[in-house]
Amino acid sequence: MSADLATTVAGLELKNPVLAGSSEATATPDQIRACLEAGAAAVVAKSVNESPAAHANLRAAEYVLLDDALSPRPLGPARRTDSLFCRSGLLDVELDEWAETLAALDREAAAQGAYVVPSLIVADLDRAVDAAAAFERAGLRWLELNVGAPHASEAAEGIAAGVELVRRVRDAVSLPLTVKLAPGDSVADALAAGADAVCIATRAMGFVPDLATRRPVLGTFAAIGGAWALPLTLHRVAKTHAAHPDASIVATNGARDGFDVARLLLAGASAVALASAVLTDGPAALVRAVDELTGYCEQQGATVRDLIGEAVRHVQTYEEVAIERGH
Repeated sequence: MSADLATTVAGLELKNPVLAGSSEATATPDQIRACLEAGAAAVVAKSVNESPAAHANLRAAEYVLLDDALSPRPLGPARRTDSLFCRSGLLDVELDEWAETLAALDREAAAQGAYVVPSLIVADLDRAVDAAAAFERAGLRWLELNVGAPHASEAAEGIAAGVELVRRVRDAVSLPLTVKLAPGDSVADALAAGADAVCIATRAMGFVPDLATRRPVLGTFAAIGGAWALPLTLHRVAKTHAAHPDASIVATNGARDGFDVARLLLAGASAVALASAVLTDGPAALVRAVDELTGYCEQQGATVRDLIGEAVRHVQTYEEVAIERGH
């Protein structure tokens, strides 16, 4: 009998905890369909807002992989020791048309027991509220609000950040709402503002000088992520779960495979969004993650719900460990 991978996020029942996170790999209908066919329980579409400046940033986007010596190479299949380093922006679409496109894809997803989720980044808060309402009118069943986009600190305009943006969007829609946070954002404030789930955490900003040219790789600061970030994400997820045991947590940043998904579940996540892995390795990364998680649960004789937060419930203080070990 196959393992029970079912989980609950933002009050929604999911067939498994493997999501395709918002990225350039979820920017078109064909890409979204490919992620659904690969077994993702939900596909978060590439983020949008109404800002021409944010759209221009995406048109000028660049991506490289950095190896363990920080040497760049073109985007493609990634090793676990690689990091994704990129400058990005937001999808250039007309928001009402995008809402209708995603709603049609979400109806297809529903037939597969899955979801398609719009991701909204704020430029003008009033326009963001209108966009959120448009997504709900179109019939979408779930919304992500990204208030922690790493590129906000470098973009000239078009991307706003901060938990203070949540309440207006929450008041505008009744959709289940996931709020994607930056590392320094307050989970408690996001939950108090009406988040049904929190997504932890966006990538950090980095800077890499090229030794050969003595110039910045990609010419500027850029967002960076990789498997090296997984322990940092695990720590934040674990601390969040310990402080808010009933909170619904979507983990992201650092997960490359199904075993990483299991680690994040054990730290307290209810689901895990793979973004960089799908961008570098394609939807096959989702197939692999679901298969590996299934094998792990079968080997452990556990369901996904059994795993959620189990490791956190056994965390000891430094003093407790010292006493236990007779020091």
